[in-house]
Amino acid sequence: MNYPFDKNDANAWLLALLPLVLFLLGLFMPDTLLTTASIGVTFGAVYGDRKTLLKQEKPAPSLWWFLISPVYLWKRDAWQQKPKRLFQVWIVATVLMLAGTWFQMSHDTSSALAESACPTVTEIMQENHQRATCIKIDDMQEEVSGRFYRARALMNTGRKMPVTIEVRDDGTFYVTIPDMNDAY
Repeated sequence: MNYPFDKNDANAWLLALLPLVLFLLGLFMPDTLLTTASIGVTFGAVYGDRKTLLKQEKPAPSLWWFLISPVYLWKRDAWQQKPKRLFQVWIVATVLMLAGTWFQMSHDTSSALAESACPTVTEIMQENHQRATCIKIDDMQEEVSGRFYRARALMNTGRKMPVTIEVRDDGTFYVTIPDMNDAY
């Protein structure tokens, strides 16, 4: 087969596609586990690829380049005098990972907003001489594109209370509790 579609390049392909694989795993895996897995997979892929290259008596970059995998891929192809295809695949995978992360973060702002607004709901309750505290805010519904949200605050009393969250242009937010007099 033609380079880089040789079975001996499987570990290098894993290394090249690793940013995209890690992004997909990151959707389901906690960050600490993902970090450990990425280091382990990167080391394993570089170790396996070096072993394969050395068996074929081809030059292989140092094992320490697993710390900077794109450099490993670049050196691997440069030393074998081949086109930098695997490095190019790594670049594309990284761009796709960054685009996916940006897309995910832009659509995940409501959960961060809900987490930030919960202490404010508790503060409003205390200012109105209520002893209830906010446990979490859920059922976030966007009313005006990124500016107003309707939500429900789950209180430690078990009651769900409607709240409105307004996001200002400067990034600050204001929480109002409609019908505060009817809250308890």
